[in-house]
Amino acid sequence: MITTALLHFTQWLGGTALSAAVAGHFWVVPALQTVHILSVAVVLVGVLLINLRVVGLVERGQTVDAVLDRFLAPTAIAVLILAVTGLLLIAGEPTRALFRTVFWIKLALILAAGLLTWSHRPALTRAGGDGAAISLGRKGIALAALLLWLAVIVAGRWIAYVDAWPGAPA
Repeated sequence: MITTALLHFTQWLGGTALSAAVAGHFWVVPALQTVHILSVAVVLVGVLLINLRVVGLVERGQTVDAVLDRFLAPTAIAVLILAVTGLLLIAGEPTRALFRTVFWIKLALILAAGLLTWSHRPALTRAGGDGAAISLGRKGIALAALLLWLAVIVAGRWIAYVDAWPGAPA
């Protein structure tokens, strides 16, 4: 059932002008991939600095709030750019990712990693805001977020090397 619905969706998407525009120009996919990879770098640096500050390994001279103020917005913008470039890449070749389990795992990992990373602000605000006494649990959440973001990167690269699930178009 899911395969059938995705097949109909990818057939529709593959017939759109957007798909033709992405797939029909030799430079569009490499340009999108370049922007996508640069955005991955921005997200990785942002989440590394945020989560390592929560753990207490970097930026100790800055409050956690100051680090969040500095890095959450650019990280969020980079995540949005990743979503747009990812959607455009999918539009150019709809069956490449959508029929691979690792793609759906990647999306779940992004959701989990994002929720954990963005949970620091409300949790630390409730705890006093400056992050002076960050709980061991919050530090564990920061480390889990980092591991999840790294798993997102691995899953993203892995998509190109796995086969589609049985019954899916090649």
